[in-house]
Amino acid sequence: MKIFFLEKNRRCVTSYLSFLLVLCVSLLSVVALYSCGSSDSAPSDNTTIVITPKSGMDLYGFIGDTEGKPIEGVIVTDGFTCTQTDNKGIYQMKKNNKTTFVYYTAPADYKASAATFYQKISTSKERYDFKLNKLSGSETNFNLICIGDPQVTSNSEVTRFKDETMSDIKKFVDASSKPVYGLCMGDMVGDKPDLQTQMKTIVSSTSMPVFTTIGNHDKVAGTVTSEPRNSNVFCSTFGPLNYSFNRGDVHFVCLDDVAYSNSTTYDGGFSDDQVEWLKQDLSYVSKSKMIILYYHIPLRNTTSIVNRNNILELLKGFSEVHLMCGHTHYSENCAVTTPISTYEHIHAAACGAWWHSVINGDGTPNGYAVYEVSGNKITNWYYKSVNFDKSFQIRLHKGNSSFGGTYGYFTYGQKENSIIANIWNADENWTVNVYEDGINKGYMTKATSITTDAWSEGYHIGVVGRDPDNYNQPAKHLYIYQMSNPSAKIKIEAIDRFGNKYVQDQIVNDLTTAGAY
Repeated sequence: MKIFFLEKNRRCVTSYLSFLLVLCVSLLSVVALYSCGSSDSAPSDNTTIVITPKSGMDLYGFIGDTEGKPIEGVIVTDGFTCTQTDNKGIYQMKKNNKTTFVYYTAPADYKASAATFYQKISTSKERYDFKLNKLSGSETNFNLICIGDPQVTSNSEVTRFKDETMSDIKKFVDASSKPVYGLCMGDMVGDKPDLQTQMKTIVSSTSMPVFTTIGNHDKVAGTVTSEPRNSNVFCSTFGPLNYSFNRGDVHFVCLDDVAYSNSTTYDGGFSDDQVEWLKQDLSYVSKSKMIILYYHIPLRNTTSIVNRNNILELLKGFSEVHLMCGHTHYSENCAVTTPISTYEHIHAAACGAWWHSVINGDGTPNGYAVYEVSGNKITNWYYKSVNFDKSFQIRLHKGNSSFGGTYGYFTYGQKENSIIANIWNADENWTVNVYEDGINKGYMTKATSITTDAWSEGYHIGVVGRDPDNYNQPAKHLYIYQMSNPSAKIKIEAIDRFGNKYVQDQIVNDLTTAGAY
């Protein structure tokens, strides 16, 4: 009997040790499996997910949520080809030999992160997994902030961007009752690639996810002047150049439209590969969505930009389309008429006239644009000047005023009884009423014969002594009115396309507020 119990106990111990051995081997297999993917984005439920790619498919992976459950229908791309995850959360494709990243389009019901939606491709592996975080609720209503060219060239300018622009944006984000997303319109730096990392840290310093496009000053010249500039430093900092993401009923698309022909000469344009990529990307998007396409160099209604029409043709049929860009260091809402009818929002620069003042070359204050999104429409937009309330949308001057200093003076060249209003976010759908001593006297009209802002030129060229060829940007939002009573108290009431009213009754006669806040 004693021998029987000893033998029984020995068999139990042996079985238990065998069970532990099998368990350890299984755990090691799971660890080994996930080591083939990204360690910070692998599923977390310890489920062994085996992927057997089809013949010729050398780029594949698994996309799941934080519990390891597969997510179906996620668009994945290498920047040339787009595909979707299947019902097991698996994607696979033939990798393009020019690709450097694999990345996904954030679905509307999952968090969008500018830092984790991509992985750099390594020659040593083919599998890349991603883990997505589910949103707690719908984001069909949100605020969008668009930042034009920071274009920093020194640590002092980085500090100004942080303390002025981003400090103002942080206040907006903290006060918002809705989610806030940010787009940067390129030229994060002014030919100073070593500042890119600092700028990424700064734009990421609020709770607002910020997605960035590349500008001409973000590209770096090589050692051979005949070769086009490259985007290597920018990509190592910010990731892919052409990508998309979804928020609510909006599909965002970023494209690089800066085409260098050598180390110094560039123009706006898109490659055939970009046209094909966008065609594939949009094929997965419902026509009921709004498309926001953003890039650096304005497209306007010009025909000189390579593949402009081919890109815009792909946007036909969607519920609403808006184009977002920067580059010019002046503000303009441009009505694009062909091959689609839409608005191109050309954003003034965060750096203004290259950090020599607190204004752009057209008199627009340093700042950023705010768009309120509801469903598949933009229901309101306005320009937010740094260190000013959002109601500050107008600056008034006498039409015969002269502004300047040591290096010259500038004037609007108008009669003594005329008033000039600089309304930096205006377009053809604004109405500008004039009151003299409280009595409505009619409307201001566009000052089509005045092409530049004398107040801005007076400071940048006349006082600071900057190059006139670079500091006389077009001012496309000047309005004029001839007063019937030159001694009357003037008040301007501008009403935008959404019915918002902006009032100004102070006439600016000097340059005090041009140089500093």
